[in-house]
Amino acid sequence: MMKEYVIALVEVGDRYITRAVTTRAERCTMKEAQQIARSAGYRVIEDLCYIVPITNEVHIVVAVEAD
Repeated sequence: MMKEYVIALVEVGDRYITRAVTTRAERCTMKEAQQIARSAGYRVIEDLCYIVPITNEVHIVVAVEAD
């Protein structure tokens, strides 16, 4: 069974964290997810990005701040 990828752009501020954008894809790498964030006008916080594999999907969380 092929896993689905959930890409979440999570905006991180001094006193808040909020999900900015969530999208799904059949395949995606961390570099591709980070490029999606940059193309949307965000600055990526690479140290806070991570991948969480789950049984039937993979979550890619990209931490961003407004550019």
